[in-house]
Amino acid sequence: MLLYAVTSWQAWVLATVMLYVAFQLHFLPEGLARVAARLYFYPTWPLTYLSRRKNYWTLVDSHVLLGAAPMSFMPHVDALVSRGVRAVVNMCDEYAGPEKQYKRQHIQQLRLPTVDHSEPSLASLEAAVAFIRTQKQRGVRTYVHCKGGTGRSAAVALCWLVANRGMTPREAQDYLNEKRHVRKSLYLQPNILAFCNKIQTPKASDRQEEADE
Repeated sequence: MLLYAVTSWQAWVLATVMLYVAFQLHFLPEGLARVAARLYFYPTWPLTYLSRRKNYWTLVDSHVLLGAAPMSFMPHVDALVSRGVRAVVNMCDEYAGPEKQYKRQHIQQLRLPTVDHSEPSLASLEAAVAFIRTQKQRGVRTYVHCKGGTGRSAAVALCWLVANRGMTPREAQDYLNEKRHVRKSLYLQPNILAFCNKIQTPKASDRQEEADE
Protein backbone atom coordinates (compact mmCIF):
# COMPACT_ATOMS: atom_id res chain seq x y z
CA MET A 1 0.00 0.00 0.00
CA LEU A 2 2.84 2.39 0.92
CA LEU A 3 4.67 1.58 -2.31
CA TYR A 4 1.48 2.27 -4.26
CA ALA A 5 1.05 5.63 -2.51
CA VAL A 6 4.63 6.65 -3.25
CA THR A 7 4.32 5.57 -6.86
CA SER A 8 1.05 7.49 -7.26
CA TRP A 9 2.60 10.61 -5.73
CA GLN A 10 5.62 10.38 -8.02
CA ALA A 11 3.35 9.94 -11.04
CA TRP A 12 1.35 13.02 -10.02
CA VAL A 13 4.51 15.10 -9.64
CA LEU A 14 5.85 13.87 -12.97
CA ALA A 15 2.56 14.69 -14.72
CA THR A 16 2.52 18.16 -13.17
CA VAL A 17 6.08 18.85 -14.25
CA MET A 18 5.48 17.56 -17.77
CA LEU A 19 2.37 19.71 -18.12
CA TYR A 20 4.29 22.79 -17.00
CA VAL A 21 7.15 22.08 -19.40
CA ALA A 22 4.71 21.59 -22.27
CA PHE A 23 3.03 24.86 -21.32
CA GLN A 24 6.33 26.75 -21.25
CA LEU A 25 7.32 25.31 -24.63
CA HIS A 26 3.97 26.38 -26.15
CA PHE A 27 3.00 22.77 -26.94
CA LEU A 28 -0.50 22.99 -25.43
CA PRO A 29 -3.68 23.90 -27.34
CA GLU A 30 -5.23 27.18 -26.23
CA GLY A 31 -7.90 25.64 -24.01
CA LEU A 32 -5.43 23.53 -22.07
CA ALA A 33 -2.91 26.38 -22.00
CA ARG A 34 -5.57 28.58 -20.38
CA VAL A 35 -6.10 25.99 -17.64
CA ALA A 36 -2.35 25.55 -17.12
CA ALA A 37 -1.75 29.30 -16.88
CA ARG A 38 -4.38 29.66 -14.18
CA LEU A 39 -3.13 26.57 -12.36
CA TYR A 40 0.50 27.67 -12.26
CA PHE A 41 0.07 31.43 -11.78
CA TYR A 42 0.40 31.59 -8.00
CA PRO A 43 2.81 28.64 -7.52
CA THR A 44 5.27 30.15 -10.00
CA TRP A 45 4.80 33.82 -9.07
CA PRO A 46 7.76 33.75 -6.61
CA LEU A 47 10.02 32.86 -9.55
CA THR A 48 8.60 35.81 -11.48
CA TYR A 49 9.25 38.10 -8.55
CA LEU A 50 12.79 36.90 -7.93
CA SER A 51 13.75 37.28 -11.57
CA ARG A 52 12.27 40.79 -11.84
CA ARG A 53 12.43 42.23 -8.33
CA LYS A 54 15.00 44.88 -9.33
CA ASN A 55 13.02 45.87 -12.41
CA TYR A 56 9.44 44.92 -11.59
CA TRP A 57 8.19 47.77 -13.74
CA THR A 58 9.76 50.07 -16.29
CA LEU A 59 8.93 53.60 -17.38
CA VAL A 60 8.27 53.37 -21.12
CA ASP A 61 7.50 57.07 -21.52
CA SER A 62 5.87 59.79 -19.44
CA HIS A 63 2.45 58.16 -19.83
CA VAL A 64 3.09 54.40 -19.61
CA LEU A 65 4.72 51.98 -17.20
CA LEU A 66 5.27 48.38 -18.26
CA GLY A 67 5.71 45.57 -15.80
CA ALA A 68 4.75 42.40 -14.00
CA ALA A 69 1.49 41.59 -12.25
CA PRO A 70 0.81 43.73 -9.16
CA MET A 71 -0.10 41.55 -6.19
CA SER A 72 -2.47 42.38 -3.35
CA PHE A 73 -0.11 40.98 -0.69
CA MET A 74 2.74 43.22 -1.89
CA PRO A 75 2.93 47.05 -1.72
CA HIS A 76 2.65 47.25 -5.51
CA VAL A 77 -0.55 49.28 -5.83
CA ASP A 78 0.56 51.97 -3.37
CA ALA A 79 3.91 52.20 -5.16
CA LEU A 80 2.21 52.59 -8.52
CA VAL A 81 -0.12 55.28 -7.17
CA SER A 82 2.91 57.17 -5.87
CA ARG A 83 4.23 57.13 -9.45
CA GLY A 84 1.07 58.72 -10.81
CA VAL A 85 -0.67 55.57 -12.03
CA ARG A 86 -4.45 55.85 -12.02
CA ALA A 87 -5.24 53.34 -14.77
CA VAL A 88 -4.24 49.76 -15.52
CA VAL A 89 -4.29 47.58 -18.63
CA ASN A 90 -4.32 43.97 -17.48
CA MET A 91 -3.52 41.49 -20.25
CA CYS A 92 -3.78 38.40 -18.01
CA ASP A 93 -6.43 35.80 -18.67
CA GLU A 94 -5.24 33.96 -15.57
CA TYR A 95 -5.31 36.84 -13.07
CA ALA A 96 -7.93 39.52 -12.40
CA GLY A 97 -5.56 41.79 -10.49
CA PRO A 98 -5.95 43.39 -7.02
CA GLU A 99 -9.40 44.75 -7.83
CA LYS A 100 -10.33 45.73 -4.26
CA GLN A 101 -7.20 47.86 -3.95
CA TYR A 102 -7.87 49.42 -7.34
CA LYS A 103 -11.36 50.38 -6.23
CA ARG A 104 -10.06 51.85 -3.00
CA GLN A 105 -7.42 53.87 -4.88
CA HIS A 106 -9.86 54.91 -7.65
CA ILE A 107 -7.81 53.13 -10.29
CA GLN A 108 -9.60 52.22 -13.51
CA GLN A 109 -8.69 48.81 -14.93
CA LEU A 110 -9.14 47.63 -18.51
CA ARG A 111 -8.80 43.87 -18.59
CA LEU A 112 -8.12 42.25 -21.95
CA PRO A 113 -7.79 38.52 -21.15
CA THR A 114 -5.06 36.93 -23.23
CA VAL A 115 -3.79 33.42 -22.53
CA ASP A 116 -0.18 33.35 -21.33
CA HIS A 117 2.38 32.67 -24.08
CA SER A 118 -0.08 33.77 -26.76
CA GLU A 119 -0.32 36.92 -28.86
CA PRO A 120 -2.89 39.62 -28.02
CA SER A 121 -5.62 39.95 -30.62
CA LEU A 122 -5.73 42.96 -32.92
CA ALA A 123 -8.92 44.09 -31.17
CA SER A 124 -7.17 43.91 -27.78
CA LEU A 125 -4.18 45.90 -29.02
CA GLU A 126 -6.46 48.58 -30.43
CA ALA A 127 -8.54 48.74 -27.25
CA ALA A 128 -5.44 48.99 -25.08
CA VAL A 129 -3.88 51.82 -27.09
CA ALA A 130 -7.18 53.72 -27.19
CA PHE A 131 -7.51 53.33 -23.41
CA ILE A 132 -3.97 54.59 -22.81
CA ARG A 133 -4.60 57.57 -25.07
CA THR A 134 -7.72 58.45 -23.08
CA GLN A 135 -5.79 58.26 -19.82
CA LYS A 136 -3.07 60.44 -21.29
CA GLN A 137 -5.69 63.08 -22.07
CA ARG A 138 -6.80 62.86 -18.44
CA GLY A 139 -3.22 63.55 -17.37
CA VAL A 140 -2.60 60.22 -15.62
CA ARG A 141 -0.24 57.33 -16.16
CA THR A 142 -1.28 53.84 -17.19
CA TYR A 143 0.34 50.65 -15.91
CA VAL A 144 0.36 47.89 -18.53
CA HIS A 145 1.05 44.39 -17.26
CA CYS A 146 0.76 40.68 -17.84
CA LYS A 147 2.40 38.13 -15.55
CA GLY A 148 6.03 39.04 -16.13
CA GLY A 149 5.84 42.17 -18.25
CA THR A 150 7.75 40.70 -21.17
CA GLY A 151 5.22 39.33 -23.67
CA ARG A 152 1.55 40.25 -23.78
CA SER A 153 1.91 43.62 -22.05
CA ALA A 154 5.11 44.40 -23.93
CA ALA A 155 3.15 43.91 -27.16
CA VAL A 156 0.78 46.65 -26.02
CA ALA A 157 3.68 48.92 -25.10
CA LEU A 158 5.22 48.39 -28.53
CA CYS A 159 1.97 49.32 -30.25
CA TRP A 160 1.66 52.39 -28.06
CA LEU A 161 5.12 53.57 -29.12
CA VAL A 162 4.22 53.06 -32.77
CA ALA A 163 0.91 54.90 -32.41
CA ASN A 164 2.04 57.69 -30.10
CA ARG A 165 5.62 58.31 -31.19
CA GLY A 166 5.59 57.29 -34.82
CA MET A 167 8.17 54.53 -34.43
CA THR A 168 8.41 51.56 -36.75
CA PRO A 169 7.78 48.17 -35.12
CA ARG A 170 11.52 47.42 -35.17
CA GLU A 171 12.39 50.82 -33.68
CA ALA A 172 9.85 50.27 -30.91
CA GLN A 173 11.27 46.79 -30.29
CA ASP A 174 14.81 48.15 -29.99
CA TYR A 175 13.58 50.93 -27.70
CA LEU A 176 11.91 48.43 -25.37
CA ASN A 177 14.94 46.12 -25.47
CA GLU A 178 17.09 48.93 -24.11
CA LYS A 179 14.72 49.52 -21.20
CA ARG A 180 13.55 46.05 -20.23
CA HIS A 181 13.98 42.37 -20.95
CA VAL A 182 11.06 41.70 -23.31
CA ARG A 183 10.35 39.09 -25.94
CA LYS A 184 12.79 39.74 -28.79
CA SER A 185 10.41 38.90 -31.63
CA LEU A 186 7.43 41.06 -30.64
CA TYR A 187 7.79 43.22 -33.74
CA LEU A 188 7.22 40.15 -35.93
CA GLN A 189 3.93 39.08 -34.36
CA PRO A 190 1.14 39.10 -36.97
CA ASN A 191 -1.34 41.09 -34.89
CA ILE A 192 1.25 43.73 -34.03
CA LEU A 193 2.10 44.07 -37.71
CA ALA A 194 -1.60 44.30 -38.54
CA PHE A 195 -2.02 47.04 -35.94
CA CYS A 196 0.95 48.99 -37.27
CA ASN A 197 -0.13 48.63 -40.90
CA LYS A 198 -3.62 49.77 -40.01
CA ILE A 199 -2.55 52.99 -38.32
CA GLN A 200 0.19 53.75 -40.84
CA THR A 201 -2.00 53.22 -43.92
CA PRO A 202 -4.05 56.34 -44.77
CA LYS A 203 -7.80 55.87 -44.93
CA ALA A 204 -9.38 55.96 -48.39
CA SER A 205 -11.15 59.21 -47.50
CA ASP A 206 -7.86 60.78 -46.45
CA ARG A 207 -6.19 59.71 -49.69
CA GLN A 208 -9.08 61.19 -51.69
CA GLU A 209 -8.82 64.49 -49.80
CA GLU A 210 -5.09 64.63 -50.53
CA ALA A 211 -5.75 63.94 -54.22
CA ASP A 212 -8.34 66.73 -54.37
CA GLU A 213 -5.97 69.34 -52.91
